[in-house]
Amino acid sequence: MDVVKAVETYITKLVSTPSAMKVLLLDTHTTPIVSLASTQSTLLSHQVYLTDRIDNGKRDRMSHMKCVCFLQPSEDSLDALSAELKEPKYGEYYLYFSNILSKPAIERLADVDEFEVVREVQEYFADYAPLLPCLFSLNHTPTAEKPLYGSSPNVWDFLALERSVQGITAVLLSLKKKPVIRYEKTSGMAKKLASEVQHRIQAEATLFDFRLTQVAPLVLILDRRNDPVTPLLSQWTYQAMVHELLGIHNGRVNLSMVPDIRPELSEITLTTITDPFFQAHYLATFGDLGTSLKNYVQSYQSRSLAQSPSSINSIFDMKRFVEEYPEFRKLGGNVSKHVALVGELSRLVDRDRLLEVGEVEQGLATSSGSDFKNVQAVVNNPVVPAWNKLRVVILYALRYQKTQTSNIAALINLLLSNGVSREEARLVYVFLNVAGSDQRQDDLFSTESLLAKGRSALKGLKGVENVYTQHTPHLSQTLENIFKGRLKDTTYPFLDGTGTNMGLQRPQDVIIFMIGGTTYEEARTVALLNQEAGNSLTGTRILLGGTCVHNSSSYVEMIRAAAERFPASVYEPPPESATTAPSLNLNLGGVNTTEDVKVKTRTGALLTIISACIILAFTTIEFFDYRRVGVDTSIKLSVRLNVTFPHVPCYLLSLDVMDISGEQQRDVSHNILKNRITKTGVDMPTLRGEDLRNEIDKLAERRAKSGCCNSCEEVRQAYTDKGWSFSSPDGIEQCVEEGWSDKLKDQADEGCNVSGRIRVNKVVGSIQISPGRSYQAGSRTFQDLVPYLRDDGNPHDFGHIIHEFFFMADDEYNPNKAKIGKDMKERMGIADNPLDGVEAKTTKAAYMYQYFLKVVSTQFRTLEGKTINTHQYSSTQFERDLTKFNEGENKQGIFTQHGVAGSPGAYFNFEISPILVVHSETRQSFAHFLTSTCAIVGGVLTVAALLDGILFATGRKLRKGGDGNVKLM
Repeated sequence: MDVVKAVETYITKLVSTPSAMKVLLLDTHTTPIVSLASTQSTLLSHQVYLTDRIDNGKRDRMSHMKCVCFLQPSEDSLDALSAELKEPKYGEYYLYFSNILSKPAIERLADVDEFEVVREVQEYFADYAPLLPCLFSLNHTPTAEKPLYGSSPNVWDFLALERSVQGITAVLLSLKKKPVIRYEKTSGMAKKLASEVQHRIQAEATLFDFRLTQVAPLVLILDRRNDPVTPLLSQWTYQAMVHELLGIHNGRVNLSMVPDIRPELSEITLTTITDPFFQAHYLATFGDLGTSLKNYVQSYQSRSLAQSPSSINSIFDMKRFVEEYPEFRKLGGNVSKHVALVGELSRLVDRDRLLEVGEVEQGLATSSGSDFKNVQAVVNNPVVPAWNKLRVVILYALRYQKTQTSNIAALINLLLSNGVSREEARLVYVFLNVAGSDQRQDDLFSTESLLAKGRSALKGLKGVENVYTQHTPHLSQTLENIFKGRLKDTTYPFLDGTGTNMGLQRPQDVIIFMIGGTTYEEARTVALLNQEAGNSLTGTRILLGGTCVHNSSSYVEMIRAAAERFPASVYEPPPESATTAPSLNLNLGGVNTTEDVKVKTRTGALLTIISACIILAFTTIEFFDYRRVGVDTSIKLSVRLNVTFPHVPCYLLSLDVMDISGEQQRDVSHNILKNRITKTGVDMPTLRGEDLRNEIDKLAERRAKSGCCNSCEEVRQAYTDKGWSFSSPDGIEQCVEEGWSDKLKDQADEGCNVSGRIRVNKVVGSIQISPGRSYQAGSRTFQDLVPYLRDDGNPHDFGHIIHEFFFMADDEYNPNKAKIGKDMKERMGIADNPLDGVEAKTTKAAYMYQYFLKVVSTQFRTLEGKTINTHQYSSTQFERDLTKFNEGENKQGIFTQHGVAGSPGAYFNFEISPILVVHSETRQSFAHFLTSTCAIVGGVLTVAALLDGILFATGRKLRKGGDGNVKLM
C-alpha cells in the first residue's frame, strides 16, 4: 500500500496522453499532489513543456498545443474549467478529475464545450497528498475560515465531512480496496464519518467491484481528541523536527527567515522521492543525524577532490568528469541544503532551551511522570518562550487533571505572571474540556504495565537521543492490539455489526484515518512497523492518514479556532478544578451597576437622554416594520403546457379556456404551437404549426379572397357558427378543390403535441383540450364530435402524456428573476410540478380526463432585496368512461350514477387560492441586532444583580445568625 506509487502511476498515465507537446493545467488542490508524486524531469520526459494554474487568466493562447487538465471536481475548479472551455486557449483538452465526477457536472461541461475541444474525460483517484509511502494527508488544516468542527467537539462541519469522505474514498479506489470499517466508539465524528464512507462505497458499488481477499482490508477511524499529547510534544527525529520548528508544507520548507541564508536556499524541497539523504535519514533521531550529516559532507569533499582539475590527466578522466558533473552539482546542492537545515535546527534548539523543555515534556508524556517543581522551573525561566511554557502546562494539566487540581491552578496563575496572556492561558481549560480525561476513550497515562514502566526507565541509560524519544504514540498500542486480535469490539466497533468475529482475524492491510490530523511521530511508528512486517512473510501493511499533518502550533491553533464555535463554557475550569483556578472567560463578568446608578451626574443625564432617543428610534422602526402590508395587484397569470396526444390528429384538437367570470377563449392559437407526430411517436419537425390550424387552413388563408365561403376553412367556420357538424367535406366544392379529404386521410393515424403558453384570469376556470371545434348555442358550449367519433379505420382516444404543466407569474418573463426563482425552488425541494411526467392511457374514444388544480401564489424574497412572484399547485385527478352512466353498487352498498353530460378530452380545472406563501432569505436588521443585544445585556445584568442581592442578603443573615449563637453561648 504505497500511496506515493499509486499517485505517481496516475500522474504518469495522464501526462502520457496525447503523445505530443502539451500543457498541464492544475488547480490549488492538485498542484501539491503532482509536486509530491512527480518531478519536473518526469513531466518533461512526457513532453509537458508548461505547467500552470487553471485559474490564471493571463495565459497566452496556443492553439497548436494540447492541454491536459488535472483538477479536483470542486465548484471553484469547475467554474474555472467552464470559463476555459468557453474561450479555449489550446487545440485539444484532456480532462482528468481527482475524484468521482457527478452526472450534473458532466452535463455542465458538455454544455460549455461549444467548440468541441474536449477529447477525453476520466477519473483518476488521486484526491489526497502522498507525503510518504505510508502517509497521506487531505491538506485540510482547520482554520476559522475552513473549520473542522461544528458547534461542538462531536459535530462535523458539513464541508469538512464531505472533504474527508471524498479523500478516504479516493485512497480506497486508488489502492483498489473494499474494506470493513471500525471506528472509535466515543467519538460521534468517527461514527458519522464511518457511516458516510460506507454509504459512498455502497452508492458507487461498480467502482468498488474489486477482487475479494481472504481477510478484508480494515479501515480504522480514530479521533485526535483521544490522544492530544502526541501533537503537543517537541520532536527529535529529522522529519518531525523540521515540521515542528520550521514547518513542512507539501514537501517544501521556507528558510527565508533563517539568518544569513543564501537566496537559493530560501525555500527548499524536502521529499523522500527527490532527496536520497532525506530518504535514508528522515526517521533518524537528532543525535544520529549529526553523525550521518558529517559522513555525507566528507563524502562530498572526497568527490570534489576527484573532480578537481588536477585529477584530470587523460581523455578517460575528461569523459568521466563530463558524465558525473551534473550529479556532482546536484550532490553539492543537497549537501548545502541539509547543512543549512540542520544548522538552523541546532540554533533553534539552543535559543528556545528545547533540551530542558523536551526532557520535562517526555517525563509528562510517559510513565515516569514529571515533578511539579520541574514544570515550575520551566515556566519561571525567562529564556524559555511563552509558547513552550504554555505547552508544558497543557501537558501537565492533561496528565494530572484528576489528581493535582491545585497545582494546575497554581501553574495557570504562574503563566499569567510570566508573559502568557489571559487569552493564551485559557487554552489550558479548553484542552481539558475538549480532550480531557472525561472526553478520551482510552487512558493515556495509567495503562502501562510494570514491565513497560521498567523499559521506559531504562531508556534514559542508552544515550541522549533515547531520553528525548521515550514517548510512543497511543496509536502504537492500538496497532499492537489489532495485530494480536485484542482490539475490543466494545470500544472500536465494526460499522453496523459488519465483520462478526473479524476482530479475531489479523488483517493484511490496515488503513488508519485520524480525524483532526495525524503527526510525523505517528508516521514514524507506522513506517518502522512496516519495515518489520516487510522482513516477515505474514506481515501486515499499514497506511496512516489524516485531515492534515500537525505540529504543535497548528494543533493548538486548530483547537483555538474550534473553541470559538463551541459554547462559552469551554473556557471555564472543568468541574473538578480547584477553587483557586482563575476565571479566564473573557466576558462582561464582574459588572455590578446597582450602586452606580444611584449617583447623579451630568454625564449620566446625557446618557439617559441618548438612551431614550435610541429606544424611541428602534421602537418606531420595529412598529413600522410590523405594520407593513403587502398587496398583490396582478389580475392574470400564465399557464405553460406541453402535452402529447398519441392517438388524436392535430386537426381534431381544440384548446379552449373558460372561467367563472364569463370570459371564454375558444380555439386558442396565440402563443400555442402544434406539432404533428407519427403513430410511432416520432416528431415531424418539418410540419410544425404556430397555432392549432393545419396546412389546409394555411392554404385557405393564402388564397386571400374576399367575401364568404371562398375557402373550405370559411365553410367549416360557417358550419361551426350555425352549430352544424362538418362531417363530409367531399360534398363541398371548396374542400374538393383544396384536396381536404386527402389531407385528412394522411393525418388520420397521427398524434399531436400541443405546447405553448396561455394567459388566464386569476379566478376559477378551466383549460379544455377536446376534439372538434367548440361553438356556443344559447348559454351552453358544444363540441363538434362527429369527425372524432366517426369510424374511419383509425381509432382515436384521449390517452396523453403531460411533459410539463405549470403556472407562471409575470416576474418569470424576466430571465434573471426566473433563474433566481428556479434556484430557490430547487434549494427548497419544490422545483418539481405535480403533473410533470403524468401519463394517462385508454383505448376508448369516449373517455374523459379531469384534473382539479389548486393554485397557490408564492413569493421569494432574496437577501439582495429582490422579490420574485411565482406559483405552485396541487393536483387531484379524475377520469370517467362516458359510455357508462351508472356503476351500480360497490362493496359498501353505495350506488354511483353519472350524468349524461360530458365530452371526451383532457380538462384542467384550476382554482386560485387566496393564500400567499412567502419564502424569504432573511438577515436580521441592524436595528433588530442592536435591540436584541441591548435586551441580552440588560437582562443578564438585571438577573445577575438579583442573584447577587439574594446571595448577599442570605449571607448577611447567616452571619448574623452565627453571631447570635455565639452570644447565647
